[in-house]
Amino acid sequence: MRHFDDFKLGERHDIDAVYEMSEDEITSFAKKWDPQPFHIDRAAAAKSVYGTLTACGTHVQAVVLWLAARLPEETAVIGALGYDEVRFHKAAKLGDRLCLVIECIETKPSSSKPDRGVVKNRHILMNQNDETVFTQTTTLLIARKP
Repeated sequence: MRHFDDFKLGERHDIDAVYEMSEDEITSFAKKWDPQPFHIDRAAAAKSVYGTLTACGTHVQAVVLWLAARLPEETAVIGALGYDEVRFHKAAKLGDRLCLVIECIETKPSSSKPDRGVVKNRHILMNQNDETVFTQTTTLLIARKP
């Protein structure tokens, strides 16, 4: 179990997992949550600026969370405090193979509760061409070692 005290400023984790964007998943997710034609209709997507089906933003963020859960050690997360600086750099397209890098950019022990601290991580989602698809800063409240 990783605790607040285990996080080091500047550390980087390349997640050892890949997520492939399939047609069924792109369309089924978007039909429920964001039914834009370029997310749910192959013909409409082909005529769009993307030229193919693309995942909706909420789906992309869900993929980031799925990949982050593949860290080799569980983290003693008490809760998420926020997602900031959310940016969509490139569309996540049909057939893309996505991977995640997590960088620790800030650690701060709680001044009022000594059993926890705040960690800020930058999540960088990249496609098979090493192009950045998505970034966000995630702020987590994490327990300290007992």
